[in-house]
Amino acid sequence: MPPPIQTGYLDSYGHPAIRIAVYGVAEAAQQQFEAIIDTGFTGFLMMPLSSAYSLTLTLMGTANYELADGSICSKLLAHGSVTLEDEVVSGVITLEERNDCVLLLGMDFLRKAQRALWVHESGMSLVHDDFVDQVNRTLTAIHDKYS
Repeated sequence: MPPPIQTGYLDSYGHPAIRIAVYGVAEAAQQQFEAIIDTGFTGFLMMPLSSAYSLTLTLMGTANYELADGSICSKLLAHGSVTLEDEVVSGVITLEERNDCVLLLGMDFLRKAQRALWVHESGMSLVHDDFVDQVNRTLTAIHDKYS
């Protein structure tokens, strides 16, 4: 089983962030990035197109996304993998044409990695679903015992 908790940090704006590696077909092409975890992004990973060139990502097509302001925009899609510590999770990477955008890990990444986001005063952690289930069972047992 993967580690139950991976620790990240809160950036200067208070966004939960973590260090990841990204690659496509060739693992040797992987590069390290800082990524913000964005629970408002339903996708897997969004990254600048310029950062994706050397990663050997496999282009898949395009998709239309509805932005927060209601506008629709078309984005290139690629298949790739994200390494979080020693665990590899694969999915569809959305490529952003703007070069100044930050990497965003979205809800599809959290589901595929089987992680829950835990934000606390001293930072943030990604907690494995099995660990969350174990904590819930323990808390339920304590609650039942004292109810």
